[in-house]
Amino acid sequence: MRKLLKNIESLPDVEIAQTPEDLKIIAERTLTSREKVIYYVGSVEVLMHAFERSYDQGFYIPTRVELGVFVKMMAPDSEVLRAYQAADAGEVRETRVLPDDVTMDYSVMIHDDTVVFFLEDPKLYGLSIKSPALAATMKAMFNDMWRNAKK
Repeated sequence: MRKLLKNIESLPDVEIAQTPEDLKIIAERTLTSREKVIYYVGSVEVLMHAFERSYDQGFYIPTRVELGVFVKMMAPDSEVLRAYQAADAGEVRETRVLPDDVTMDYSVMIHDDTVVFFLEDPKLYGLSIKSPALAATMKAMFNDMWRNAKK
């Protein structure tokens, strides 16, 4: 029994966000990123469904820029992605295009020791996992994909 309890104590912290307020709480944790980098891969459209434009443009992005938190973003090619790329310099971000054979109908945001999945299945929700090992693995996978993504 003690062995089982010890294993439970070492499990990652997991949260599920189901309301717009909960999704904002998860997003705003990225603003205090110790590494000052957010790794984002996936559907830009899912991100747009998660946060209303006034929150994104009026609070989140200006605050992130002011705090100097850089975003490395990869997403499938779309008009929305190209609009993001056009605004990269002013929004402290670099956006790249995923290869054509990579399709993603969800999004992943990685910062510090946390990995967050945003999904619509069919209702929008976020799954936040705080795990240094998982975050390190996801960052390594992201960086491998980044090398092959189109600018």
